[in-house]
Amino acid sequence: MAKWLQEFKSYNTQRAYRTAIRKFKEVIGIDDLEKYLESNPDTEGDIRKFLQALDGKPSKTVTSYTGAVKVFFQDQGVKVSDEAWNKIRRRGFMPKRVKAETRDKKPTKQMLKKILNYADLKARAQTLFLTSSGARIGETLQLVKDDFNFNSDPPRVHIRAKITKGGVGERIAYFSYEARDAIQDWLKIKDTLTKRGTNGDFSGERVFAWNSASARFMWNLACDKAGIGDRDKRTGRRVYHLHSLRKFFRTKIGLDLDIIHALMGHAEYLDDAYLRLEEKGEIAVAYLEAMPNVSVYQVEDQDLKEETESLREENEQLKKRIDQLESGKVERNGDIEELKEQMSSIRRQLETIMKG
Repeated sequence: MAKWLQEFKSYNTQRAYRTAIRKFKEVIGIDDLEKYLESNPDTEGDIRKFLQALDGKPSKTVTSYTGAVKVFFQDQGVKVSDEAWNKIRRRGFMPKRVKAETRDKKPTKQMLKKILNYADLKARAQTLFLTSSGARIGETLQLVKDDFNFNSDPPRVHIRAKITKGGVGERIAYFSYEARDAIQDWLKIKDTLTKRGTNGDFSGERVFAWNSASARFMWNLACDKAGIGDRDKRTGRRVYHLHSLRKFFRTKIGLDLDIIHALMGHAEYLDDAYLRLEEKGEIAVAYLEAMPNVSVYQVEDQDLKEETESLREENEQLKKRIDQLESGKVERNGDIEELKEQMSSIRRQLETIMKG
């Protein structure tokens, strides 16, 4: 089975197929797959037995497991006729439609703040990026340093076609200042760290240099520590998971629906009209205005917003004054170092406000 799984490029596909085949072996009582395939098995009967054992499982799980078994049989040259599959469906062994049976929820900003209190730097960078960009976790884990532009305003990332779902949906996405700062802090130490329990490290061009299982583990661990590891009572599955961050982005960003879908990589929305808006910079401008909506530590209180704006204006005036003094355009009648200290004080006040 290991050799067969290696034929699939996606780690997620390998993991899902491995789990499904192991479950099939367990239900049917198979010790050796090769011997089972050589024994001219009653595949139709075994598939029915397998589906009966899955009765009560979420319909997505049943469909996923059955699809994996079907592909395995086909690749091994074991024929299960289309008529046999149709008969299985008609007899009610397969769910009529796939539906999500776990009622997943999107976290609030207050929840995210609490979760991030228990996240290390790499988990923090990952979470803030997913929250503010709307990117898929599969895309995110394949991003390299050259995909990022930290100096643009807003910060941007090029999501290449070959790393998108189905190889379509190449686009420019944007992310928040707080995500930018966290990612840059992570990049400063990334290449010096080793992975826990292995001989590997985080060095290389990939920014988020781990697999999806590790990504989920980091998120789940922080959620559990924060007391937000809620599970659906019926299915036992988590209601706050990494995909919830995409849901958070979709419902919070507050842009035109077509733009939201395009930013999230839904290929049918990446049309010429969107590309023209992107080329003109109108998407960037719209995102910049909406950035506070998907920033976890964004100031929301109106009084604090006004205080922030006042401090920024004062900071800008001081900067202009210092530039004039240093260039000799105005007569020195004040201490430049004192002015710079005032600027540093203002920056500290702004940072305090932004961190809530």
